[in-house]
Amino acid sequence: MAHCVSVFGLGLGLAAWGLCSAGLVACKKKTAPLPAPQPELREDSSESSENAEPPSLSAPGSASPSQGPVPARCRELPQAAPFRIGELASRHASASDPDDGGPDDDDEVPDPYAVELGPARADAEGFTVSALRSVKGRTQAVIAVLGADGASGKTIDLGAVHGDPDPPLFAAHGKDLWLVVPDTDAGGGMLRVGLVRDARASAQVNFGPEITGVRRDSTFALEASGDRALLAYAAETAGKIRVFGVLLEPNDLKQKLSPEPLSAAGADVDSPRLALRNGGYWLAVARSLDAPKSKPKSKASDAGAELADGDPLLDIGTRRIEVTKLDAQGKAVSSALVVTAPGARPMSFELAAATDGSAYIGFRGDDTTPGAAGGPLQLVRIKPDGSFQKLELGGESNGTGTPSFLSDASTQALWLTAAGENGGTIFGRVAERSTLAGDSVLRGGDLIAAREGKFLLARAKGTAAELSLLSCVE
Repeated sequence: MAHCVSVFGLGLGLAAWGLCSAGLVACKKKTAPLPAPQPELREDSSESSENAEPPSLSAPGSASPSQGPVPARCRELPQAAPFRIGELASRHASASDPDDGGPDDDDEVPDPYAVELGPARADAEGFTVSALRSVKGRTQAVIAVLGADGASGKTIDLGAVHGDPDPPLFAAHGKDLWLVVPDTDAGGGMLRVGLVRDARASAQVNFGPEITGVRRDSTFALEASGDRALLAYAAETAGKIRVFGVLLEPNDLKQKLSPEPLSAAGADVDSPRLALRNGGYWLAVARSLDAPKSKPKSKASDAGAELADGDPLLDIGTRRIEVTKLDAQGKAVSSALVVTAPGARPMSFELAAATDGSAYIGFRGDDTTPGAAGGPLQLVRIKPDGSFQKLELGGESNGTGTPSFLSDASTQALWLTAAGENGGTIFGRVAERSTLAGDSVLRGGDLIAAREGKFLLARAKGTAAELSLLSCVE
């Protein structure tokens, strides 16, 4: 819930370093911009941790990302050592340098040397996290399975990947894990579909079909329901970008995949998100809308035409977030619901399901130049009957990057977390009126999963990522 790439996937290819969380080893790569919806929809009013070092509670070696005192809501739980993914190494000094004290929390390690974390999920036995790490100059995809203590566990090697892909996606199927590993071949983006049998024991990795022609600068999504899993991705066809879905069968990895379109022809639609609902799935996508180009001020100069005051540097276009109900076969059973208000300019979004059958969309809106600080978070609840309600967010709602939802099945709590204005993590429990705030213990780290009232915290340590548990109050 680490993926730094452009959020403007449709042809702009902008480096969105400004949208990434400062605390984590690597930030989320693919985010979805999307402004200005239509007014036709109603708003309802009514590797194991043997060689790891124990973390410091307040991370004294890390630079404070915010000014002034930060309230203490969390405490780090005792453990012999954090779980570490990747090698503990720093690029700031040679290993032969006698004055080198080793890596610290201020080390800034650019890709491809630092571990890049992907999604994290909690289950009955602990946590599962995907990642990319560098091994002898090659990028390897891995899955880490952790115990409930957040310290014990192992990493499962999924092989080398090429290009600049996102970390793998996974979804639980009993003791097994569905896998979708993005990669690159001679024709462009591709997805490798596989299965880890008995992930916490023998962990046998098997790969089956490959999906080619996948749009590289868009997200993809994977969820499992019953005996099947649904994969959603974006691909270009007939000059337009469309979202496709494909059902995966766990007992037939050699199956011939038959992708079906999940979006209509004639418009650019990408950045799919999936969440489970009773009897099927929620699907959220970003649909591009026509937008006027910014008009440069007609003043000749050696550098070219100048922009008029107030005009954006680039025309990012307008987009909107649409949500659709899918059945267990991945077929649409409702019309698309537009959940962004007229005039809104959402840049990135995330989708999560709630235990009452509803779904939540968290998005960040902004009408500034790409790469700017960002805008306020917004939260929308989609009810089972198809209506939606905008929820109030109090506290600190400005910041950068894509928001994330953390679902704690044991407490039936849903949490919203994001990077705040000064780079620190802000979070709060989702409710009719949610309050987001930071915490001094979270400086230099990110919350990535929740289980039994505890949070899994990820911090950068040299080129590695270290994971530990926190206990926090609302």
